[in-house]
Amino acid sequence: MATSPTQRDSAANPRADEVAGFISAIRSDVLRQLVAHWHDMRGGRRMPARADFDPLDVRYALGYISLIDVQRDPLRYYFRLDGSKQVDLFGIDCTRRYLDEAMPADHAAMATMSYREVVDSRTPRYHRRTIPFHQRLIDYEIVILPFSSDGERVDMLMTGLVPDHPL
Repeated sequence: MATSPTQRDSAANPRADEVAGFISAIRSDVLRQLVAHWHDMRGGRRMPARADFDPLDVRYALGYISLIDVQRDPLRYYFRLDGSKQVDLFGIDCTRRYLDEAMPADHAAMATMSYREVVDSRTPRYHRRTIPFHQRLIDYEIVILPFSSDGERVDMLMTGLVPDHPL
């Protein structure tokens, strides 16, 4: 029997010009730095392109980051890379897999809804969540950051996910 994917979900939904307030809601230093870096990469644009991102610039966050291709017709999310710390936390490696094929249905639905908010709004999202997963509760923070090769249509998402408690 599936359980509700969220027990607690606090979301901050910033417009592009509210990044400072968005960052202040984040507890994790890693995620605050990642959002600040995303903001710097985008410059005056709504969002950066994948070509702007060099993983070596965010070495501090590498295990916490996933890169997700946004595919359309139908809308699906393909994990190009799933961060090793995320794999450790959830026990599932989504690398080179579609979200809906890799995760249990209730968790895939929650992630799909969160990703869709970012794709539709073209702005980042932040959530603090406590979810039941494989017979245990997991507390974490997540940022979902949009990327666009044409400056308008989101074609990649970067997530940064940090557990509230050490693994």
